[in-house]
Amino acid sequence: MNAHWFYYLVKGTSWIALKIFFGGVKIIGRDKFPKDGAVLLAPNHQGAFMDAVVTGAYTKKPVSFLTRADVFTKLTIPILKSLNMMPIYRIRDGIQSLSQNDAVFDTCFKMLSEEKVILIFPEGNHGNEYYLRPISKGTARLALDARDQIDPNTKVYIVPVGINYFSHTRPLARLFLKFGDPIALDSYMDLYHEHKQKGYNQLKTDLTEAMKNTLILPEKDEFYEKKKEWIYQPKHESLSFEKLQEMGRGDYFEEVKPRTKNFFVKFLIGFFSLFNFLPLFGVKRLLKLVQDPVFKVSLKYLGGGIFHFFWWLVVYAIGALTIGWEAGLLFVATCITSMFARQTLIKF
Repeated sequence: MNAHWFYYLVKGTSWIALKIFFGGVKIIGRDKFPKDGAVLLAPNHQGAFMDAVVTGAYTKKPVSFLTRADVFTKLTIPILKSLNMMPIYRIRDGIQSLSQNDAVFDTCFKMLSEEKVILIFPEGNHGNEYYLRPISKGTARLALDARDQIDPNTKVYIVPVGINYFSHTRPLARLFLKFGDPIALDSYMDLYHEHKQKGYNQLKTDLTEAMKNTLILPEKDEFYEKKKEWIYQPKHESLSFEKLQEMGRGDYFEEVKPRTKNFFVKFLIGFFSLFNFLPLFGVKRLLKLVQDPVFKVSLKYLGGGIFHFFWWLVVYAIGALTIGWEAGLLFVATCITSMFARQTLIKF
């Protein structure tokens, strides 16, 4: 599967949009990414399709994505294929459909033999909590079966990836994207050839620990909720990933008082909202259509980007056609400045 021109267009646009959407994107460990060989990217899954967007945008090589099969319809197939997406079938798609994964895995084996990059979510489903949920055996199976079938001179790695959103809902929240140490699969092959299930289980165990090392708050312990409230405050966004990870692994936390905004701040938020009232209304309506809270960050990113872009085109056209192009640019600049002012006031 070769990258389509549409893939590069979306990747470039996403790279820029992510810089605007988040209050800073910190990439950690990308220098560890293997320069040669095949790679399976293994990120955690907190933000629906946003997770694939984030990982793909900040991975230098083109990435192909294993995606839940139920999103592939007659309408979406051309778009999804142009974005390097392949369907993966689950039990909920029907027992009889699972056999179709064999053909998908064969495609993956061929791609890995060509030293390409494939993304798979080991958790198997998404959730809006920060800790790592139990991972499935499917990633280990795909990885070791691929290693067994392709040229032994081709190196094959799993690269754990930690997607650490500072907030799933708060505007301009920071994002930490951590690439972990690559796991070379050659060292598992003796155990795999002795007993496949033992090989799968050992790799699954090691991948679980490697993924936890890429997360700020990797486990759900008795203090998880308290630590989550304490760590993921706006005032902590300037801290280093290592410091945040240290806080997540410790037992110390402070009680967090509910944040309140005075009347003047609320007035300013309302005032700045007026300059982009239509796209903001559109995003609000869009979010009400979806019950799954995990989709919120993804829909805010996609819907907000599309609605604001076309709104600014309309605003520019009104200014340019009625007064002049300089006025059109001024109107758009006012809308953009107001958007950031509003988001900053909401954040803090």
